[in-house]
Amino acid sequence: MSPRHKATRSQVKIFISLVSCVLYLVSLIGCTSTYPQDKIKESIVKICKEEYKSDVKVETAGRTMVIYLPLSDLMDFSFALTKTASAKINDVIFTAARVALSTDAKIDFYCVIAHDVKMPELQIIIIKNVEDVKRLFANDISRGEYMKRMLIDLRWSSQAKKEQVVKEVFSKMSLDPKWQDQVMADFFRSEPTSLGDIGYWENKFYIKDITLAEFIAEQIANRVKLAFREDKSLEESFLLKSAKGVYVSQRGKRLFRFEVLAERSAGGAASAIEDSDKIFETVLSIAAHVIHGYHFKDYDGVEVFDQKEGRSIEVDPVELEAFRTKKLKLSEIGV
Repeated sequence: MSPRHKATRSQVKIFISLVSCVLYLVSLIGCTSTYPQDKIKESIVKICKEEYKSDVKVETAGRTMVIYLPLSDLMDFSFALTKTASAKINDVIFTAARVALSTDAKIDFYCVIAHDVKMPELQIIIIKNVEDVKRLFANDISRGEYMKRMLIDLRWSSQAKKEQVVKEVFSKMSLDPKWQDQVMADFFRSEPTSLGDIGYWENKFYIKDITLAEFIAEQIANRVKLAFREDKSLEESFLLKSAKGVYVSQRGKRLFRFEVLAERSAGGAASAIEDSDKIFETVLSIAAHVIHGYHFKDYDGVEVFDQKEGRSIEVDPVELEAFRTKKLKLSEIGV
């Protein structure tokens, strides 16, 4: 079973602890004490050290705050989070929320990167939207919805994988060691272009200023994966291989684009077209719910591509809202 799958199961531990912190965080809102913008990094470091005995590093990129947490026991033998690691990660997430809600700095997202110092290539990345936390406190979203709005993933560091491949090439080329690090720094150590590239490797943050659009795209893809696991009709009919979401601008259009690869389970009687339509309906329903929930308007369409059948569908914002409110059927889109 893959680490990525185990991470999903381990989310429960983090979610339960986060919800238990809600009442305390509510009491902080409106307090006169704040964490000044120029002190935000050292404030988080100090809180984590003094209150939780954790040594962290903090960096910011635009309106995104990132905290790095090294651990000595991140995973157990089955690739599930250990109780100790779960508690420490929750402490750091709680600290990030506490500071983000009580600072004069403009913070839209906070991210926690944790890894085991014995295996730093394997990292858990957690991303939260500050506005989601505020809306939870205001009872504007449910706890269940709040949990689904967290991005959490256990993955191999993309930077570590890149450098490993490059070092193998260096070895084959017999490149002088004194030049290797310079070449690596000049050509292979760059800032992330996507959320999947965020991480920490060899004393360096690889982070970016997260946008709401890319956060929504990634969240929708995660919810699609969840739907194929939790919806009985989907789980029995399909084996989901992958679901990816991006927000792109091309040819003067801003699109949410989703690529889904799902195999029909053995014994399925539906046709290929019916399978594609089911995938389209699932993704569009989730996308419509999430985009509407964030009141997001800066897009010109949603495109869904069924990789197995090579079919795609594109829906504009008006059609998507009509589909969400059941005023438009899938068969009527584009008619």
